[in-house]
Amino acid sequence: MSWLSKVDTVKSGTTFIQMIKAYILFFLVSLSCMAKAQQGQAQFDTTRFNQCIDLATYFVSCENYNQAAIDRYMRTEDISSIEWLTYRSNDKWHTAGIVTTGNTFTLSKNIRIDTLGQVTELPLNEDTSWLSAPGSAVAVANQQFQLVRDTCNLYFNTFVHSNADQTISVWFLPAFQPSGQAIYGCEWEYVFDKTGKSFLKQNAFVNKLTGVWIGQPRELWLNYRNTDTPTPGSVFFALSFRDYFTRMRIDTRLSTSTIAKNANGEYCWIHKLK
Repeated sequence: MSWLSKVDTVKSGTTFIQMIKAYILFFLVSLSCMAKAQQGQAQFDTTRFNQCIDLATYFVSCENYNQAAIDRYMRTEDISSIEWLTYRSNDKWHTAGIVTTGNTFTLSKNIRIDTLGQVTELPLNEDTSWLSAPGSAVAVANQQFQLVRDTCNLYFNTFVHSNADQTISVWFLPAFQPSGQAIYGCEWEYVFDKTGKSFLKQNAFVNKLTGVWIGQPRELWLNYRNTDTPTPGSVFFALSFRDYFTRMRIDTRLSTSTIAKNANGEYCWIHKLK
């Protein structure tokens, strides 16, 4: 279970659709700001960073949909065994609650979430053709990832993403913890074929796990100095917690990437090579 979006929603009072639109607008503004910042800095890998922004923005949207589902059921039902899965397919968002056993899964909740964040429960057999591949991928990835869960004792977000080459990726990123800490420094990607049943490879970034208390606004440096470029997990962390800090810097071996509000009050990324 993730705790992040619930905290953001309660504190900001924004509606569900406002949050989604805000991140889409932020993505567009970021591209504009980065284009200006990259004049004379052609060595910075803007293309790769834009891919990270796109993926991290997708993660944030998934988190908002998942949290809407959790809020709908957490006070009336025991949903501790349910894993919420949000997936974008054919330009449509889908959300379901599944229970994984071994390398298989069963559908527990089939829901639709409208633009206001209202959750409607659907029959289990309605509009579920999208679920087979991502559900299978999550079940197999959970099996392989269980050792990490057992050894680090953290809550993780699980995200499923359809890649341009028709493969499916299952990502595990640290969630906002019940203790009130945000965690960064590790991320795992499990890649499957388009059926979600054939495991292809694993990609992992594991740095020193760092916990950050959310409270007094301040500047925050994220230590990613053992990698050359920002990672999807580092950008997701920055997008998720940007409102709680005056500015955030992703500090890599070759550059720093800073997110802060510009003179117009819009969030913007600025990159500097070392």
